[in-house]
Amino acid sequence: MRVHTDCVPCLMKRILFQSRLVEGADEKASVENGLKAFADSFDYSRKSVDIASEVHRASYSILGKDPYHDLKIRADDVAGRFMDFAQDYVDSSEDKLRASVMVAVIGNIMDFGSTGGIDDPSVFESIFQDLIDQGLGMDDTDRIGSILDKPGTIVYMFDNCGESQLDKIFIRYLRSRGKRVVGVVRGEPILNDVTMEDAIRSGLDKELDRILTTGTFYVGIDWNDVPEDVMEEINSCDMIIAKGMGNYESLSEEDLPVPIAHILRSKCVPVANSIGVPLNQNVVYVRGSS
Repeated sequence: MRVHTDCVPCLMKRILFQSRLVEGADEKASVENGLKAFADSFDYSRKSVDIASEVHRASYSILGKDPYHDLKIRADDVAGRFMDFAQDYVDSSEDKLRASVMVAVIGNIMDFGSTGGIDDPSVFESIFQDLIDQGLGMDDTDRIGSILDKPGTIVYMFDNCGESQLDKIFIRYLRSRGKRVVGVVRGEPILNDVTMEDAIRSGLDKELDRILTTGTFYVGIDWNDVPEDVMEEINSCDMIIAKGMGNYESLSEEDLPVPIAHILRSKCVPVANSIGVPLNQNVVYVRGSS
């Protein structure tokens, strides 16, 4: 997805948010670095995530390696409290696939500092049921179901910590249907996205048949620099499940050899318009060959 004018206030809001996460950090220098990087890199022909990654790198050069570290741990703890409830919700449903997808998609609200997400993990408890009750604003779940009747591999691209706890429920369902699930996490800490360290800390790695990383500091996955092991899994899998807007923005224009299921909340206008849904909807959007 190409950068949009709406990306300007959204990205700078996030730079300010993360600049205030690190006690004693030079907030002004972080924001200044981000602004300069934004001005230098802004071009309407570029992907939004290309620019965002450069801006975040400039901010992180002041803030340190992982300003979201403590917030990610809190998010995993909060979401973890809903695991039993979420599993019971799926187990009691007549449509376990759609129920497990529903649990996975609402976790995407844990997108701290973003427009349309929540900034405090503790808020999740008060909105969990409302998000479930909202249902799916776009529902291509049946296209996911169509690839579950035969053995094969699903490449699961993770997004946020906290959200990834609820992804475990969906992954368990996929594996119960005989699917081999390969998880892909971020190569370096960026935003509140899952890294290998986060996956091991939260036990996410134990839910998967294999876990790989994008190998880079990047919002989503840099299609110009995909690790060989990730590319091998993509080329031989049945489907990619890509969680969240960052993965959508990085993959939405790519012509990949397999179908991609984008599972996310439509938290900003450019992404919502790109998919063709209203703002703040739970979305399961499958595109590509079937």
